[in-house]
Amino acid sequence: MKMKVGVVGAGLYGSVLINAYYGAHRRSEIDFVAVADVKQDALDKVAKTYGIRGYLDYNEMFDKEQLDAVAIVTPDFLHEACVLDAANKGIHILVQKPLSTDIEAAKRMIACAKANKVMLYVDFHKRFDPGHMQLRRAIKEGKLGQIEYGYVCMEDKILVPTEWFKTWAHNSSPAWFLGIHFFDLIYWLLGEKPHKVYATGHKKKLVSLGIDSYDSIQAKFEFPSGATISVDSSWIIPNSFCSVVNQQIRIVGTDGMQEVDSQDRGVVAAYESSGSSLVINPYGQLQVDDPVAGSIPVGYTVESMLYFLRLVNKMITDGIGLKDLKAEYPTGDEALVSTIMCQKAHESVEYGRIMDLSY
Repeated sequence: MKMKVGVVGAGLYGSVLINAYYGAHRRSEIDFVAVADVKQDALDKVAKTYGIRGYLDYNEMFDKEQLDAVAIVTPDFLHEACVLDAANKGIHILVQKPLSTDIEAAKRMIACAKANKVMLYVDFHKRFDPGHMQLRRAIKEGKLGQIEYGYVCMEDKILVPTEWFKTWAHNSSPAWFLGIHFFDLIYWLLGEKPHKVYATGHKKKLVSLGIDSYDSIQAKFEFPSGATISVDSSWIIPNSFCSVVNQQIRIVGTDGMQEVDSQDRGVVAAYESSGSSLVINPYGQLQVDDPVAGSIPVGYTVESMLYFLRLVNKMITDGIGLKDLKAEYPTGDEALVSTIMCQKAHESVEYGRIMDLSY
């Protein structure tokens, strides 16, 4: 019997995940049974596109559908209640990054998942980017020597907070929405947790538009090894920029250095309908025609979502629990690290001083 899967959240990114899971459904890998969202029009769209049942109350979906796994794709600050309810019903959980925008809430979710012996998988898809995977291997193999310093930037067009997420951008920030990707990534790459952070931030452009959120946050993390990594996050770059997101990472060690340009993957396009040239990343997500399943998405953002399904399916098929699952994945405990990093970066901005990080 195939595992039964549901999704909570059918918004902008929820639609991406729903499309990915419907592809897995069409490949007969899962039984994708239902979606929950607070907006009826979103559920109507899912029903029309995919023929999947919809619920306005996710707990009703949990009770009626008897799910094995659920993916939670709600706004960053609304994860906790849904995660706790799913865990208490014994449902394995994928939740979008960040696990939480509050350290104590993150700890409650982790404890609840452990108490109920369910998987808590946090969707940090940057770990699945082949460029980052190769960088991690180079670091682990010692090709860069001892890491001394690095630099990261991740920036979004201003349409993201002003149009896409205008209703809740004031409850987030460029660090929570974007920087968190690379906070997790540098922890994963270096294999150690930072112990200090100093950060600065700016509130100018968005405040002038009536949105009380930071335009940008610059955070410098220091690790016990002595390495320092600076992470710049912003969501006010002009809408005329050639891509929705600009991102890159550079790591320098005693014996080598490596850069990954996560934005420019060598694909540039210009269409009369676009109004300007576009830099496209087909490796993140690309819709392709599968000879069996038809039109499905592929790429590292999709792979991160599907990897969760394979892990849960393995536990069900092999009749094993989490303690017997021999696999590496972004756990709740690991996600807590980036939540602490991000919250302490915000505190550094607020207090204007270096903050110690404890775990």
